[in-house]
Amino acid sequence: MDTTGDPMDARQAEAALDSARAAQAAARTASDRRTRPRGYAVGQALTFAAGFTALGLSAGRSGWAAWLLAGGLVSLAAFFVLVWLGAHHGGVTRWFDRRREPGRPAWRTLLLPLAAIAVSLLAAIPYGTTGSLVAFGLAGGLEHLLRASGVGTA
Repeated sequence: MDTTGDPMDARQAEAALDSARAAQAAARTASDRRTRPRGYAVGQALTFAAGFTALGLSAGRSGWAAWLLAGGLVSLAAFFVLVWLGAHHGGVTRWFDRRREPGRPAWRTLLLPLAAIAVSLLAAIPYGTTGSLVAFGLAGGLEHLLRASGVGTA
């Protein structure tokens, strides 16, 4: 039966199934296409790294603390603006790859974000909060760039 409740013959059912498959393939192709310019990913990675690095350095540099703090906050604000612009551009970089292929465990989607956190925690041991923020900024910026380019998501 079709949507009106009338009986449907085999040719109509096959035509409807073919058009549904074609629409599904077109939607999948459109969502997989990354049309966002590479500058978004590079800009996001650099502003993330610069923002957290400046915040980390502001704790240890009393003469420059206000300037570093302001620069770090401006850089992180620019990061969020770039994320927002990228999300509204199309071809959004996924935070976590939700594709579930056979044999691909779900925990692998968290490897890159957890690596940045681990580097930050390791840097906190010898260098304290300053080292932790600087390491998190640099590792997080690199992680964001790697994720945007598709490395570590397969």
